Amino acid sequence: MSLIKRWMRFLQECTFLEILYLWILSGLFFASLYYLITLLPKNHLIYLDKPLGHGLVDFLNMVYFSFVTLTSTSMGYGETVPSGLVKIIVIIEIFMGLVLFGILISKFMSTRQEKIIEQLYDVSFKERVDKMRSMLYVYRSHLSRIIDRVKVTAFIRRSDVARIDSSIEGFNNSIGDIRNFLIAEDKKSIVKVDDLTLSLMFHSLNLSAAKIIELLKLLNEKKYNWKKKTTLKELQSYITLSKELKALYEKEPVQEQVKTTIRILESSLKQIEELIK
Repeated sequence: MSLIKRWMRFLQECTFLEILYLWILSGLFFASLYYLITLLPKNHLIYLDKPLGHGLVDFLNMVYFSFVTLTSTSMGYGETVPSGLVKIIVIIEIFMGLVLFGILISKFMSTRQEKIIEQLYDVSFKERVDKMRSMLYVYRSHLSRIIDRVKVTAFIRRSDVARIDSSIEGFNNSIGDIRNFLIAEDKKSIVKVDDLTLSLMFHSLNLSAAKIIELLKLLNEKKYNWKKKTTLKELQSYITLSKELKALYEKEPVQEQVKTTIRILESSLKQIEELIK
């Protein structure tokens, strides 16, 4: 029983092509076995009411019979009838054919299913990335409206102060979502992301950092006392989360374009650190 379990485990671990090769080799093996057994008396493969001999044409008919039997197609469509010990070999081959053919179909369906799942994952992945980038854009828009109002009116409303804090908090939530999204389930590795997606993500982060810098410089220029406890706390969280996200890919083999966006983000974070001192 343990031998059968090991054999079944071996078949399950084989790839689709390996099972296909094994199926072909099994057909040739049993054809050769039929050829050898029919050398013994009273053991024949009877093809169209005549025992097969040991010539090349006879062997080819045995190959044909073997592969048809592997597919469990009624032992050669009834053209060939086994006799003697050949019957036992035929039963073994039918069983082998059922197992191999079943695993072959299973491997084929599994491969198809993996491709479908992979395509669905790619779509879901891109949708999530786009959603995260869209959220960063929304919070940048909030800050842009405040910047435009301050430039025109030189006046900041209380609602603007609250909106600054909520926008930076929104940045933090989005960056936290991106970081959690990129860290694999084992918490020890990162999700493999193509360089274009990475570049777009870090570009969005750079635009967000640039908008924060623009706002803080403008507030300093207008000599507005914006360094409230809550605002500084949110900005510090923003810096910490961005550094954690940046650190994920600093040592990864990525394209120069991605490295450039990471360096820009690093420079922007230093500027924000200087502004909140």
